[in-house]
Amino acid sequence: MNSGDELAHNLFQEREPTDVVFDTLWVTHSEFWLVLAAAGHFVDVSTAIPSEDSIVGNGDAVGIPTRESVVDVRISLSVWPTTPPDGRGAPLGSTSIEVEGRELRLVNVEGREPGPVLLLEEDGPHLVRVWRSEPGPEGQKEFYDIRVWRDATSR
Repeated sequence: MNSGDELAHNLFQEREPTDVVFDTLWVTHSEFWLVLAAAGHFVDVSTAIPSEDSIVGNGDAVGIPTRESVVDVRISLSVWPTTPPDGRGAPLGSTSIEVEGRELRLVNVEGREPGPVLLLEEDGPHLVRVWRSEPGPEGQKEFYDIRVWRDATSR
């Protein structure tokens, strides 16, 4: 079992997401964002600045806080057909995002290091919930479990 398969097995024991991507992202200024990946779509992250231990959304972006100011983080970004089970770690909150172009991307403050892209089944309103696990023994990274699903109340 490779490390991605092992991580997925440990994260998703109850149910499986429709799709999941695992990656790392270099983060500065204690935050990163889940944003629309549609080409040419301007996303204003200035109104989605996360607070200490809570995510903040503005409809186009979700600001996610990190524990360290400058850090390399591990990420699981998954899409679910319905409300997902709770993730592992400390919950950082939930919010909604209006998806156009079916793609969501993680970006750092400078926007120079795009993170993983998650392809959704359809556009429209989606809910987002985030959990953070603290780093384990020396050398391990902060881990973020980001789960996205279609907002059933908007259909």
